[in-house]
Amino acid sequence: MILQCLSLLLIAAIGHSSAAANYDLEAKTFIDQSSARYYKFYDEIAAETYSANNEDDFEALFSKLTNVKRIADELVSISRQASGFDLSRVQSVESKHALQELRSVGDLFVLGDDYFSSVQMNLVALQTLSTDKDIEPYLGGAKMPDEDDSPIAYYPDIQKIVQQSKDSDELKYYWETWREKNQLWASLNFYTIVQSYQKAARILEVPVHKLWYRFDSHEMLQQMEQAMVELKPFYQQLHSFVRQELFKKYGSDVIDPNGPIPDHLFQQVLEQAWGADSVLEDYFPRSELPQYDDFVKHLSAKALINESESFYTSLGFEPLSADFHKNQIKEPNEDKPDDDCRPSIFDLTPHVYLMYCEKVSFRKLMQYHSHMARVYYANQKSQLPSYYFKAFNLEFPVGEAVVLSASSPAHLTGRGLAKGVQFTEKALMNRLFRMSIHTVLNIPLYYVHTKVMHDLLNDTVDMDTVNRHYWRLLELHAGIEPPSDRTEGAIDFPYKFYVNIDQNFQTQKFISEILGYQFYRAFCQKSHHRGQLHNCDFYGNNAVGNDLRSMMSLGSTRPWKEVVGKILPNNASLSSLALLEFYQPVFDWLKNHNRQANAKIGWTSTKKKIV
Repeated sequence: MILQCLSLLLIAAIGHSSAAANYDLEAKTFIDQSSARYYKFYDEIAAETYSANNEDDFEALFSKLTNVKRIADELVSISRQASGFDLSRVQSVESKHALQELRSVGDLFVLGDDYFSSVQMNLVALQTLSTDKDIEPYLGGAKMPDEDDSPIAYYPDIQKIVQQSKDSDELKYYWETWREKNQLWASLNFYTIVQSYQKAARILEVPVHKLWYRFDSHEMLQQMEQAMVELKPFYQQLHSFVRQELFKKYGSDVIDPNGPIPDHLFQQVLEQAWGADSVLEDYFPRSELPQYDDFVKHLSAKALINESESFYTSLGFEPLSADFHKNQIKEPNEDKPDDDCRPSIFDLTPHVYLMYCEKVSFRKLMQYHSHMARVYYANQKSQLPSYYFKAFNLEFPVGEAVVLSASSPAHLTGRGLAKGVQFTEKALMNRLFRMSIHTVLNIPLYYVHTKVMHDLLNDTVDMDTVNRHYWRLLELHAGIEPPSDRTEGAIDFPYKFYVNIDQNFQTQKFISEILGYQFYRAFCQKSHHRGQLHNCDFYGNNAVGNDLRSMMSLGSTRPWKEVVGKILPNNASLSSLALLEFYQPVFDWLKNHNRQANAKIGWTSTKKKIV
């Protein structure tokens, strides 16, 4: 009897094992087939997206839209089939991971026609908030060239005014008027996007934050909070210095010397970071900095691209193919010249297309260095199953690290770009201080924007309370207040909040700034750099290239920390300590200056009323 029972148990165990193996085989077969389908669709979407650029033929555009809708339906089908697998029955860890990735490939396409008829329209509307010419000029145009009273846009018109104006009332007028003009449409379009992600997540049966961020948002938010804690002492010293200078410039009627900084003045400080009107001018004049554009004025736009490519080949990466240079670098549209054009990337791995500008400047050179990180990252992960292409957006911090190296005086001198230029200690400090204003003052803004979106997605706040929540976070983390009392119904997000909002751009910026400095320090250590961190150049170091390739080739096949651990093996969490080391000379200068000025560190509560 006992022997018979054991036999029955053994048969049952074998049957269970066989069933499990069959289920795993079924899952593996689906994963392999879906990867091939997904790769094909990605390829088609890349072709449609790129060829549609600057397309004026309506029939051609309609045909492209029809094709994109067909592809979208196929991706939704993959998501739904993946959701049909019971993950608890899948034994293979790799297959479980793949199925979880495939569940979300449908993205917002699961909303069907609503995506194309509503969500896309909302996204476009948000992107045009900054470029619509619908703002009446200050004082009826009295301060405009030729007293022109034509309506203007935030970008580039008002942005240029912010960079140049010395009139706080003018800055306040544009700050308030742009928000009053756009608050209704901004709130309606923006909240539709929030609701669309919530609805799509329910359909896909995935957490809404995973759909939005593409990784564990709770852990990432904790890492961001820790980075903010580390940054706080430096930020408060810099905030105190900026507030003192603004107080001297605008007086007590405009700014409280102990309170938060009004946002319209704070934004001007950011816009003027590299200008001659910066708050630094009395200490580090812009005229004492080298003319960086002179370093590249002898080069063509294509030569800037080649120079940025050479940085990566110096690390051991293969040169980009002749096909890339012929077919994936798009020349500017000469029929539509744009003095403010910006290089841009269409990153649809395995295809990456680069749009370049004929305009030559040092800033453009650095933008190409940054964009090349996305090109080389795409090449390294192109052999992976396509559902692993979304590699935690790590191409952005890689680009940041490369820019820090390529813009260093050591690199500019070594490459022969800064011929005959002497980078004195004061010039190095001038450059470093301006970089800190541009970088450090922005980081809390990226964090607040991320936290606001996070809290809206999980319904911690709603549209009726989000503006008050937004200002509470800005005061707490950045020491910023509105320039005036805010009424019920106001939505005060800046235009940058809406830029590429469907790609969680503000979170990308936070991570790329913090992690970019971590990568940079790690690469400098790998290069055995001696001296101050801010003048390190890792150009030509193959060991750095090896580490980069080992990370890039993983895509998202491993969790975030394992992937980042290829560069940061000892601590793969976000940390501001590398950034603090980079800016240590500025931190030391600020502490000494603020102590001598007996300046308040931190800020009192705002006196503005926010309903």
